[in-house]
Amino acid sequence: MRILFVVAISQERFNCIPDIGQGYLASCARSAGHEVRLLDCLLEGYDYDDFAGYVKSYRPEVLGIKTYSCDIGCVAEMARIVRQVSPRTVIVIGGPHPSCEVPQRLFGQFPDVDYAFAGEAEPGFASFLQRTASNRTDMSDIPGLIWKDSTGIVRANERAWVKNLDSLPFPAWDLIDPRRYRWGYSFMTSKLPAAPMAMTRGCPYSCTFCGSHLISGRRVRKRSGDSILAEMKLLKRDYGVRAIDIVDENFAFDGNFVREFCERLLSERLDIAWNCPYGVRLDSLDEDLVRLMARSGCFGLSVGVESGSQRVLDSVKKQLKIEEITEKVRMIKRVSTIMVQGYFIIGFPDETHDEIEATIRLACSLPFDLVTFCPLRVTPGTEIYSDLLSSGKIVRDLDYQGLGHHQFVRSYCSIPDDEMRKLYRRAYTQFYFRPRVVLNLLGQVRSAAQLRTITNGLLRMVRVPKRSRACQA
Repeated sequence: MRILFVVAISQERFNCIPDIGQGYLASCARSAGHEVRLLDCLLEGYDYDDFAGYVKSYRPEVLGIKTYSCDIGCVAEMARIVRQVSPRTVIVIGGPHPSCEVPQRLFGQFPDVDYAFAGEAEPGFASFLQRTASNRTDMSDIPGLIWKDSTGIVRANERAWVKNLDSLPFPAWDLIDPRRYRWGYSFMTSKLPAAPMAMTRGCPYSCTFCGSHLISGRRVRKRSGDSILAEMKLLKRDYGVRAIDIVDENFAFDGNFVREFCERLLSERLDIAWNCPYGVRLDSLDEDLVRLMARSGCFGLSVGVESGSQRVLDSVKKQLKIEEITEKVRMIKRVSTIMVQGYFIIGFPDETHDEIEATIRLACSLPFDLVTFCPLRVTPGTEIYSDLLSSGKIVRDLDYQGLGHHQFVRSYCSIPDDEMRKLYRRAYTQFYFRPRVVLNLLGQVRSAAQLRTITNGLLRMVRVPKRSRACQA
C-alpha cells in the first residue's frame, strides 16, 4: 500500500524539527513491505491548497497525521480535504492529542477521521496496515487503536508499550533528513545539522499536570549503548549531524545509564555535541555526573522547576524541594559551562498571587541562561483535569486554541484573566530584560536560524494576545 505520513499545518507551532515519531512508524511500515512517504507541511510551508494538491497527486491508501491538541482545527480541516480529494484514503491520527483525549470525543472533533492510535503506535501499526490492506473491519486486537465497530460504537483497545526499544528499526532518516531543517529543538542547539533522538521512554512520576505517561507509559525503558551509538554514527556519517537533541522525558533517570552513554562517547571519540532540551529532573544529577556529561559533549540541559512555592510543588506532586532546586542549578553552572534552561508553570488551580511572585523571584535568582514560563495547560487524562472537571471549573469540551504558542489562554485559579496576563508578561520581561541575560544570550548565538528561534519564541510569549487565532479553512 501507499502510506503517507503528515506533519500537520499549524498556526500554533513554529519550531520545525525532524519528527522521529513518524520516522519510527515509517520504518515499521517499510519493514512490512509498504511504500512510504512523509510530508512535513511546516518544513515545506504548505497551506491547505498545497496539501490538497499533494494528496490528490499521490492518492495514498493510508494517511497518518500526528496531532497536537493545539492543532485540532487544522487537522480536522486537513482530514476534510483528504476525504474530498481522495475519498478512499483511510485517515488515521496519532500523537499527543489522541493519547490524552477521551476516546469517545475524538470522532466528534475529527468527523472525517477513520481511526486513531493512543500511546505508542509501533506495537499495533503493522497489524493495522495488514488489516486495512485486506479490507478487514474487526480491529479489536490492535493495541492502542481507537475505532468504530459495525454498530458505530467507539472502541478503545488496550494500549501496549514497546518492551525492547532495541527491537525498533531506526527512524526513516532519509524521509526526515536533518540537513533540511535549519534549526534544532531549542535555542541551545547551536551546531547544525542537529537531529532529535530518543534513548529512553516512559515516566514513573505522578505530577498532576503532566500527561506524558498517557503517551509513553509509566515504566522507563532504555535502549542499549550499542543501539544508541550505532544510530549516532549513522547520523554523523550519512547526514553530517553535529548535535543531538535528546527528547526523552527521563534521560537522566538512571545515573548509570547516563554514565555509560557519556563514557562511550568519550571512548569512541564520536565528537557529536548533545543536549537535553525536553528536560531532566534535577534530583538525578550530581557533580561528578555533570562534569562527565560536559566532557562528553553536553552543552545544554532543561530542567523542570514548575514553581517557586514549596506548597505548590507538593500539591502537584513534583517531589522536589526548593532548596534542592537552588543547590542543583547553581552546582551545574559552578562545575560546567552547560547552558541551563528552567521550565516554570504559573496559574495552578489553587495558586495565589504571592506564590506566582515567588516563582518569578526564584527564576530570576538562579543562574539560568533561559527560562520558559508556561501558563497552566489542562490536559485530559491528568489529575488536574479530573479535579477541575469534577469541581465544575472547566467543561469537558475544552478549547485548545493557543496551546502551541505558550500564550495565555485563561486562568484556572482565583486570579482574574487580565491580571494573569500581566503577571505572565512581567515574568518574561523581568527575567529577560536584564543586561546579564541579554549579553549572555547574544554571546551564545551561532547562527541566523538560532537567532530566529529565540526571537520568534520571545515575541510569541511576550505579546500575550487575548485570544489566539484559530486555524482557518
